[in-house]
Amino acid sequence: MKALIAFIGMALVIIVLIEINERIKAKKAKGERLEAKEGCEKKNPEQEDCSGCGLVDVCEKEEKKKTGH
Repeated sequence: MKALIAFIGMALVIIVLIEINERIKAKKAKGERLEAKEGCEKKNPEQEDCSGCGLVDVCEKEEKKKTGH
């Protein structure tokens, strides 16, 4: 019985650690997108799409992550 409780506790700890890791990754990705957008706006302030400096690639990667493809 103690082993079962320990196993369930360990599983919960692992799930919480995975969730924390995913949140940290999401924050980093959001920061990278903001930096890319700011850098692009500095390079080409008159352009709205920023396709020349790689922002489109960042957005496409995020779209793929959201859709699961």
